[in-house]
Amino acid sequence: MAEQKLEMVQEIVRIKQVVTEGEIARKVITSPDVAAAIATEYIGDEDREVFLVMVLNTKNEVNAVHRCHVGSINASIVHPREVFKAAILNNGTSIVVAHNHPSYNPEP
Repeated sequence: MAEQKLEMVQEIVRIKQVVTEGEIARKVITSPDVAAAIATEYIGDEDREVFLVMVLNTKNEVNAVHRCHVGSINASIVHPREVFKAAILNNGTSIVVAHNHPSYNPEP
């Protein structure tokens, strides 16, 4: 019975990043509000802080959306290497980064 509980704990903490192609309909970022709306689609209802990187092409169209880091309930520590890796691998000319507040309170 102790082994079953351990397996359940392992399943709960397992985090997997998945690459999904064709999901983004080339949305164009024209303002911070548009960027926030796109980020909200991906991480708005998460129960932990998620750091998101949106990779843009020269026309400010979203080439890729990368969940760069999943943190805890009130923190997400991100290394610059992971941010730039997503941009380089997706041939980005610029990026937009965002993160959520699971508490829905934007105060620092």
